[in-house]
Amino acid sequence: MLVQGVTGGYKRDKMMPDYEIIPDEKMIGWRGACTCGWQGAMWKRVTSAAEADFSRHRDYVSFDGFADASRKVEDAIHEEWKDHIAPTDAILGVEAAAREYTQAGQRLDKTVAAAKAAGASWADIGRAVGISRQSAHERWADK
Repeated sequence: MLVQGVTGGYKRDKMMPDYEIIPDEKMIGWRGACTCGWQGAMWKRVTSAAEADFSRHRDYVSFDGFADASRKVEDAIHEEWKDHIAPTDAILGVEAAAREYTQAGQRLDKTVAAAKAAGASWADIGRAVGISRQSAHERWADK
């Protein structure tokens, strides 16, 4: 299994020299991580099924095969990571909405100018936007 970091105790990966190849039988557990530096809870690999306890982040995976985390642990790590990125995802949504809002405002300004140039009254423009004639005039007369 590839693990980021170099301890010097294991062979380095040829394609990714910042990773070491840890033998499956040496894997002691699993942990989620993010490129921002966040690390999730450690899920310990225990030596018997009797020691497994999901509530205590312990899972049994046989030591005579691959050291891949169980589906249940992978799902738990993924949920933990989704909780970690939720604020960032929300901010990305706010940023996208703000861009769309700005673009819509610019489109509105241009279409109001075009309507006025075509002879529309401030009353007609205000009615189309849902504001008074006077508010429309105050907002767009100088643009």
